[in-house]
Amino acid sequence: MTHFRLRTQLFIATLLIICGLTGALLLIIRHTVSVETGRQVRDGTEASVRAFESVQRQREQQLSRTAAMLADLPIVKAQMTTEHALTIQDASTSWWKLAGSDLFILALPDRRVVAFHVTKAGLPTEVVEHDLKRSIEQGEDTSWWYDNGRLYEVFLRTITAGAGANSQELGFLAIGYQVDSTVAEHLALVAGNQIALASGDTLIASTLPPKDEAALQRRLSQLSLESKPEEHEIALATDEYAFSSVLLHGALPSPVRCYVMMPMGPVNSSMSRLNRTIFILGASAVLFGGLLFGFVSRRITRPLDNLVSGVRALATGNYTYSITPEGATEVAELSAAFAKMRGELLDSQRQQIETERIAALGRAASSISHDLRHYLAAVVANAEFLYEAEELKLDKNEIYQEIKTASTQMTDLIDSLRELAHQRSAISPEPTDLEQIIERAIEAVKMRPEFRNRTVVLHSETELEGVFDPRKLERAFFNLVLNACEAMPEGEGRVSVDVQTRKDSFEIRVTDQGTGVPESIRGRVFDPFVSSGKPNGTGLGLAIVSKIVGDHGGSVNVERTSESGTVMLVTLPRVANVVPSHSDSALA
Repeated sequence: MTHFRLRTQLFIATLLIICGLTGALLLIIRHTVSVETGRQVRDGTEASVRAFESVQRQREQQLSRTAAMLADLPIVKAQMTTEHALTIQDASTSWWKLAGSDLFILALPDRRVVAFHVTKAGLPTEVVEHDLKRSIEQGEDTSWWYDNGRLYEVFLRTITAGAGANSQELGFLAIGYQVDSTVAEHLALVAGNQIALASGDTLIASTLPPKDEAALQRRLSQLSLESKPEEHEIALATDEYAFSSVLLHGALPSPVRCYVMMPMGPVNSSMSRLNRTIFILGASAVLFGGLLFGFVSRRITRPLDNLVSGVRALATGNYTYSITPEGATEVAELSAAFAKMRGELLDSQRQQIETERIAALGRAASSISHDLRHYLAAVVANAEFLYEAEELKLDKNEIYQEIKTASTQMTDLIDSLRELAHQRSAISPEPTDLEQIIERAIEAVKMRPEFRNRTVVLHSETELEGVFDPRKLERAFFNLVLNACEAMPEGEGRVSVDVQTRKDSFEIRVTDQGTGVPESIRGRVFDPFVSSGKPNGTGLGLAIVSKIVGDHGGSVNVERTSESGTVMLVTLPRVANVVPSHSDSALA
């Protein structure tokens, strides 16, 4: 899980709060404006519908009075009593002009039309007689007639003679006007919005643009199948409209509905501008709040940053990093307590280092003295054998070689200590076989009584010739193999030494089946006097290995380690690259 700095956490928290509050406030404003805009749209459409209904009632009342007046004219009654179609047709022309309507009809009591006038030709007489008969049978005073894309609102009156029980039905009079684009435009001027008139799922007339008119026609055919065709908003080809509908005539076969439609383009443009303004204001508020808080938080968290830097320096072992207590009282007290703790840790570390140093020197001295005594004992014993060789009939040359070997081992040990102590690069490279060097190191380890039965296997390739210091390199591999044997329980496991040839170097891996290098010393396992799990360990073995391999221009490291074993990787150049000495400081 990622852990953010305190300043970042405070910044993110404050930024989220600013974003939340600003966003909530702006959304409330936007919602309020949207609600108010929606209310205004609804009020506008409702006002338009009311204006339309008022004009429609006035128009219907006017035509209804005109129809009643004409039906009550004596001359009309007189002509109707003749029941002569041509006479009535000729006389009706002046009456039609007097009415000023788009449709004028006179019919006899048997519903037969004897006078028919229409401003736009094309309305069949059969259709007129059918619609007239239907309206009379249904007892309608006002009716809507539709045929082949033409819609008429018709007002009917019965022409009678006499009154009361002596009244006689002379026929019927019908006048009406055609509902077309001209009527829609007049209604749109009154309503202040777009008007669309439809009969069933057929659009009769509208003031909409042609593309929107075609889209509305398609939508009407879809909405005719729905249970609730009325919607608050509808999207057409070029614009969105808020609309209300008025049912002008609900009787079959042609229910007539009027749609009062308010274009939403200006409203949507206003809402878009409002959204952009809200976004700009919100982004500005967040940006300004972030900059302001960044400045404030830097002043607040700076003392904590100094304290964190001091803790990190202490964690890396830098006890000299100092901090100045500043900031709030609590932070200043914490800084002062940290400075005091750092001083106490520094004193404690110095004491611990000194104690560990003395203990390591003691262990080293004990181990070194043990090895020296072992070699001296061998020299003394063989000297006695040499003194009594003639009596015991011993081989003097063999005894001499044993003495020489023990002396050489003591000299090598002392030279290794001196080499490690003075950090000198003093090798004598010569052409030699790396395989022979490693074999001699393995044999030297197996000469020790505790490791005589230990299995140590060497896997090598051909052509292991190189330029090395064979004596010192043997010492290094002796220490590596010895360290591997000591890492495993007695009588268990095996040690393998694998040599691989590269273009200009050799890679030697020494693998054991021990318990692995402890976590506490993995980073300093090649330092002097670092040892773990060995009662008599001096901590010099791997340090000498690192020194000798480094003098040859190579490297040694722990390639991997776990509870199932450890692999030490030694990389050696084919020709020793002698590293010059940088210091001759004595071992402290």
